[in-house]
Amino acid sequence: MINVACVFNKQQNINKIEYDLSWVDKLYRGVARNLNIPFKFICFSNVDTPYNTVKLVSGSDNYWNKIELFRKDIFDGPVLYFDLDVVICKNITEAVEKLPMDQFLMVEEPYKNIHNSSIMYWNGDYSYLYENYIQNQHSIVKEYVDISRPGNLGDQGYINENVTHNLIENYTNKKFIGWQHHKVNRIIPDPAILIFTGGQKPNNNIDLDIVKENWI
Repeated sequence: MINVACVFNKQQNINKIEYDLSWVDKLYRGVARNLNIPFKFICFSNVDTPYNTVKLVSGSDNYWNKIELFRKDIFDGPVLYFDLDVVICKNITEAVEKLPMDQFLMVEEPYKNIHNSSIMYWNGDYSYLYENYIQNQHSIVKEYVDISRPGNLGDQGYINENVTHNLIENYTNKKFIGWQHHKVNRIIPDPAILIFTGGQKPNNNIDLDIVKENWI
């Protein structure tokens, strides 16, 4: 059994994109179509959802709610996390089964080669991330939204710099993850997973066949 997790804040509005429960539904259906091992779908949210719902409690803004994934004793077993704007396009079972149980994994964004939190995988207790964030929330957010700081920003900067981790791409083929990025022109024509960043989202790329066929 694997836990598949996402975060849905009903008030969330990033890059002028409004998220609603349909994004959670589409992610769930994408997982259900393309993961042939038992999984428990868990949604961290400030509203009830049709899934296993864990209430958000930190009062965080936008992507900082993601740090609640590391609250103590929430999960039993490995966790595979997806942002709501991730589109699952092909079967991911074999790739997921190859991921090591003893490592924290992120993905490498092909812009500045930063480590991105759109997809993460881990097994074990990383509650120190959440506890440190709660105790120092104001200073952490201030530090990681400062565009003048070196390195990665936001939640993924905080996670990246405070967890010894590896990359999912090291355990998958080069065509496993594709990107729709406002500053990346490299296109993988037939990825198993498509990640959107910045102002690029599935709902404003619905004319792309890969989105039209899989974000449903």
